[in-house]
Amino acid sequence: NQGLSGIEAARGALFIFITAQTAALFWTPVVGFMMDRINRVTGTAILFACAAIGYGSTIFIDNPLDPSATKFFILLGIGQISAFFAATILIGQEAPVAERGAVVGMFNVIGAIGILISTSIGGRLFDAVAPSAPFGMIGIINSIICVGAIIVRIKSPGPVPDGLGNSLKVLKARLKADKA
Repeated sequence: NQGLSGIEAARGALFIFITAQTAALFWTPVVGFMMDRINRVTGTAILFACAAIGYGSTIFIDNPLDPSATKFFILLGIGQISAFFAATILIGQEAPVAERGAVVGMFNVIGAIGILISTSIGGRLFDAVAPSAPFGMIGIINSIICVGAIIVRIKSPGPVPDGLGNSLKVLKARLKADKA
């Protein structure tokens, strides 16, 4: 749309991709650190809120090649990896050990179906509304998942992981038990 050659457009797209993926790379340890220390459903709500913000922020991009759009691609990368890890970590915790392979396999099949459906709808939105519309749609879906996670957290709190974040609580409990 901007009269660029194929090579120039590909170069711009490469910059966008690298920006988003670099942000995701640097955000990954933050996600791991957080999810080891808090309730996984709470973490899922937080991460899907990040995903909603990341995807939703793209509606503010008028020209993806404008340097001012970089901040939105950083948010998009953070949002992408947040949704991925939230779902993956939660399914890893909740899938029964004996059926974990089958549960994770079905999780991935349903995810693939979701990608096909959202790609189909997103393509139509791209053509009919705006280039950012598919991202806005995914942002809305992520918002719905975030609200669902909050509802689950309220109704069925569940445990906090016994990871590094709870090491002091575990140590205190052991010391208390040793004294008794």
